Amino acid sequence: MNCNNDELFLEIDKWEGETNLVSAETYREYLRDGDTRSLASLEKLERAFERVISEIDSTTVTDTPAVWSLYNMGYLVKTRESFFSIDLIHRRAKELVDKLDFALITHNHGDHCDLNVYQALNIQGKTVISSFLDNYGATRDKIKNPVGGGFVMGEKTFKIKDVEISTSLVDHNKYLIDFTTAFEIRVGNWKLYHTGDCGVADKLKTRWGFPDVWTFFPGCGIKVDKALKMIQPKKLVFGHLWELNHNTGRLNAPLIKRAVKKAQGVGINPNVAFWGERVS
Repeated sequence: MNCNNDELFLEIDKWEGETNLVSAETYREYLRDGDTRSLASLEKLERAFERVISEIDSTTVTDTPAVWSLYNMGYLVKTRESFFSIDLIHRRAKELVDKLDFALITHNHGDHCDLNVYQALNIQGKTVISSFLDNYGATRDKIKNPVGGGFVMGEKTFKIKDVEISTSLVDHNKYLIDFTTAFEIRVGNWKLYHTGDCGVADKLKTRWGFPDVWTFFPGCGIKVDKALKMIQPKKLVFGHLWELNHNTGRLNAPLIKRAVKKAQGVGINPNVAFWGERVS
C-alpha cells in the first residue's frame, strides 16, 4: 500500500487492532485446522493466498518481474522464465510447490522457513538456497550447471534460468552474527535486494549497484535511515510487520510509523506490504 501518511497510518492502526485479536496459540490452531474463527486477520490471510494465486496465473511478464507479498517476509516473484519464492510462509504454501522453480530462505527461524515446503521441493529435485539446509535438487543441478543452488554460507553467485542470485551474510541482531543470508537478485537490468531479518546495517552491500526494489524489515533494531543511505533503493517495501506466530516482539504501529517517517526523511516513500498485494 502506497498512499498519503494519513490514509496509510489509519490502515496500519486497523491492521494492528485486528492482528492483536489473534494470539500465537490461535494462529497455530488455524495452521492445523484452517478455521479462521471469523477473525479478520485470518480471513485476510486466506484471501491473500487466493488473490496472489489468481494474479500469478493471470500475469504475463514481458519485461520487469512481478513481485507479490504473500505473508510477512514471504514474497513470490515471477519473471519471463521463472517463478520463485523468498521466505515463503503460509498455511497453504505447499500448494505452490509444483509451480515453483526454486526457493530462497534467509535464516533458520520458523516464521521464514516452512520445512514441509522445503522437503516437498527437495523431493522434486528443486533448488532451495539457504545457509542451513541440504538440497538434493541442487546436487543434481550441479551436474548440469556448476553454479546451481543449495547450501551456501557466505558470498556466492548462482544462475538459475533467467535469475542471477548473489548471497552474503548479515547479522540478525547483535547476538545472532552472520545468521541471515541476504539475497541480491538480478533479472536482466532489474535488481531486487532481500535482507530478511537484518537488524544491523553495517554488513549490507550490493555487488550489482542500487536495487530497483528492496524488501526490507524495519525491525530487529536496524537504523532505517542509515541503511537506506547505504543501499539507496529506487523502491522500498516494508514487510514482516504483523507476525502472528509471535506473542511478543511484533512490530507495533508507532514503530512502523516511525520507520515510514525515517525513510521519508531520506527521500524514500516506502510501500507497506499488506498481505496479498503486488508490490512491484
